[in-house]
Formats: sequence, structure tokens, C-alpha cells
Amino acid sequence: MAHLVPPAVARLVRRAARRRDLRRRARRIGVVSLLLAVLVTTAAARPGPAAAAPPVTWRQVVIPGTDGAPLMASVAEPAGPGPHPLVVMPLPWAAGEDQFRRSQLTAAQGGYTFLLYATRGTHQSGGVTDLGGPKDIADVSRVIDWALAHTSADARRIATMGLSYGAGISLLGAAFDRRISCALSMSGWTDMRDVLQNNGTPTLGGLLFTSWGSVTGGADRRGAPLRDFLHWDPARLAAWARPRSPATYLERYNTWDTALFFAQPWGDSATPGGRLGEFFDDLRVPKRLEMRPGDHGGAEFSANTMPNEVSASAMRWLDHTLKGQDNGVAGEPAVRIRPVNSGPLFGAGRPYEEYPSWAAMTAPARRLFLNASRSLADSPAPSDSHVRLVAGAPTVADSGVIAIQATAEAAVGAQLPRPLALIPPGTGALWATEPYPDGRALRGTPRLHPTLTPTAPRGTIVAYLYDLDPLGFGRLMTYAPYTFDDRTPGTAFTADFPLRPTAYDLPAGHRIALVVTTTDSRSLSRNPPLAALTLSSSARSPSSLTLPLR
Repeated sequence: MAHLVPPAVARLVRRAARRRDLRRRARRIGVVSLLLAVLVTTAAARPGPAAAAPPVTWRQVVIPGTDGAPLMASVAEPAGPGPHPLVVMPLPWAAGEDQFRRSQLTAAQGGYTFLLYATRGTHQSGGVTDLGGPKDIADVSRVIDWALAHTSADARRIATMGLSYGAGISLLGAAFDRRISCALSMSGWTDMRDVLQNNGTPTLGGLLFTSWGSVTGGADRRGAPLRDFLHWDPARLAAWARPRSPATYLERYNTWDTALFFAQPWGDSATPGGRLGEFFDDLRVPKRLEMRPGDHGGAEFSANTMPNEVSASAMRWLDHTLKGQDNGVAGEPAVRIRPVNSGPLFGAGRPYEEYPSWAAMTAPARRLFLNASRSLADSPAPSDSHVRLVAGAPTVADSGVIAIQATAEAAVGAQLPRPLALIPPGTGALWATEPYPDGRALRGTPRLHPTLTPTAPRGTIVAYLYDLDPLGFGRLMTYAPYTFDDRTPGTAFTADFPLRPTAYDLPAGHRIALVVTTTDSRSLSRNPPLAALTLSSSARSPSSLTLPLR
């Protein structure tokens, strides 16, 4: 068909095609040139008069870990002569190096040698995962050895820091390597038992943690810890968790005077901070604890795209502890919190509440009794009450989608209201206070003290505290499951267990509601099919709720 195209038109088409090809090549050259310019500026070039950031160098490296496992890493450091304080950051499982590149380069521009590495068996590193075990811990020291031999790092000023899995490894590394003078944990754990269970109830986070460890080679010859989790052997799990828990090494931190920084969300569903407050108060070292709204890693998520409050606070702590800067950290109280309902962007627009300790943050305890009228009252009612629950059915009181819902709600500054009146009888029960005309401040760890009569030897209940508005909609303040074992069916017993610590400001005119059900999406209920239990209260054995209220 070419003979149908006039020669003049064909020439015009060929010329246009050549021009398009030249433009495409020019764009490619321009893009490559721009990328090279950005990389050079970010990594090594000395800035001109208008540049604000000092020059840094950046390179990818492979570090031999314990038993020779290759650990993929990168290091950024000031271009000028050292020595420079060293920060070692083990990566979390779910986020790679790129998620922390901005923090890494910013720290290097601030005068730090900053080394990111993927723990064994994760991302591109070799070996198999150790789930916070001895090889993971020893790898921290091997990385420090490498940094001291191959970078401008100062052996007298070394810190570890991390998010999620990397946070736990950072704390554990500091318990075994005395060269580490400072450790920072963001959305980390202090007691591995809190990851696996809550009041004897297996957690969904624990199942995901042990399953992922098994898939990536972290199980031992017996298949533990996943096998012990699936067969639910609390004694074996506790023994496995103990050496992987920073809380086990409390006195070592105190003896070595290791400065410790913690940033934790109130609603962390992966690494709950159930015992963090008590552990923090037992530390006799330079320390800081910051509590914010949200779920696991939520407040830290934007660190690679924009200025981030958690990262900025961590760097202030490092500037003071490693560099000795007089930046105000030394004069600030040890505990800084924002309540669950602090507003959008994880409460960033609200000033911190500051306290000298976790105990000082905790409000005075007030005991309320579960009465037959479904009220929470200051004294037990003279008449007995009984509520029968059949196990298994989910309700609208559920704590929400793990790691997603609480983070989204904290980001926008508003919770999804639950219509608690829609809880079907027999699947859950609700008790409520009278409205508080001036509101209240909940600060600390609530406790539930119920009398239970089961139809099976084992079972699970879930207790929720809700902010109940005048229209009957609830907003979650805190919750916790509780599991019992080896009970005699038909025989009443008294339980006592803590809910998760929280800080929540109850608005004026709202009530506090206690909801009790038998299942929650973040926990693995231990109720046999169609089992039932009765929650009762009497003058002889009153069921009660203790709230830390101001």
C-alpha cells in the first residue's frame, strides 16, 4: 500500500518521526541527568552557597553476620573527617531501606554515621530469621564491628534504633553489647509474651509473628514457636519468649546506664505495650517514653516522605545523649503522652501532657460495680444479677481491623462510631455509668473483676471500655480479652485482669460503657463451640470495674 502515499507526505512523516525520536532521546538524557544531579547532591557533592544541607556520602554494603550470613546494608555519613556518632538501625520485616532513606540521609547531614541493615532472613539478607534470638542479637555486634572498621564511626558514641521488629532487636542488642550507650524503640516490644498473648488469650499478632518466622526458617527442630502457639502451650511459649524480652535484662540496662527512648501507640495490635509503663518506671537510666494515638507503626509511617514528629523527637534524644547537645531534652519530664482522642495527625496539634513517671500519669483508681440494672455504680446492688452469653458470635463492639483501623482513625482524628444498641442479647452485654456533666480523663490501666460460671473447662471473654455518647454510639477507649483454663463446668469463679493501658478524654455529657463479649477479631478465642458462660454479681461476690479516672 506504500505506493498510495505521495512522496512529499512520506518525507514529512519521516521527518516528524525523526523529530519525535530526538525529543524522546532528549527527555531520557534530561531525566538521567536530573537523577544523577539529585544523587550527587544528596550523596556526595559539596553544596553551593544556597545549599542548606552539609554534604554526605552514601553506599550499599554487605556485612558478614554471625555464622557468615550476609546482611544487606547501607551507610550514610558526613563527607568530612570523623569520628562521628554511630547509629545502627535494624529494619522491620514489613518495610525496606527506602522507607527510611530520608531519615538516614537527614541524620548523616546532622553529623551521624547512620547504618541501616536488614536482619537475617529478611529482605535480601542471608541466613534464616531468628525471631529476636541469639543470632539476631549477635548480629548487632557484628554490624557495629564492621562500622568501626569501615566508616568514620566513633566507638565511644554508639546508638541503636528501630521500628517494630527492628525496635526489639535494638533493645536486645543494647542489653548484650556494652558499647551501645543509647537505644531507641518505636512500636517495639519489651516483653515478648505481650506479642503472643493477652491475659492468656492467643493474639492474632502472635499468630502472624510465629507463622512468618516459621515460613522464613525461624522454627526450631520441634517447629517452635509456631507449634507451641497452635497447640497453645503457654509454659513453653513463656520460656521461649523470656530471652527475647528486653524486660528480662532490666538490671543490665540499669547497671550499664544505657539511655532508653520509647515511642509507642496506645492501640498497638502487633507489639502491645501492656507492661511497658511498669518496666519504664523500674529503669534507673536516662529515659523517655512517648505515647500517641494509633496502631503499630502508624505515627512513624510518613518518615520517608515528610517531616515526622516521632523521627524528629528521636533525633532530639540522640542529639542530647550521643552529642551532648543542650537542646532542652534534659529538662523535660520523662513521660509525654497524647490521649487516644487527641485530634488529627496522631494528635500533632495538641501539646503533650508531661509527667515524671508512668505512675504519676496514672489517675486515682475508682471502683464501679456491675448491677442488675446494667449500670456501673459506686456500690453493689442488694439484688443478684446474671447475664448469660453464648460463645462465638462477633459483635459491633469488635476492636477493629488489626494495624489499619486505629491508625486510620488516629490520622483523621475521629473514630468510627459503633452502634452499641445493635449488640444482640446473648452475644454481649453492656453496663454504663450515668453521664458525666464535666467529662472525665481516663489515664492508666483499667481492671475488670468478674464472677464467671462456665459450661466448659476453658473459655474466653473480651471486655471493652467505650465512650458512649447521648445517641448511643460508642468510641473505643480500650479493651482486653481474658482466657481461663481447667475450670469446673457449672462452678462459679472470680477472675481479675487488666485491660490495655490507655489515655482518653471523655467529653462532657458522655457515659463510660463496659461491654463484655466472647470474641474479638484481634484475639483467638478459646471457647469450645456453643459453649456458654454466665457473668454474675451479688453482694457476696460483686463483679466490679476499676477505672483510673480524673
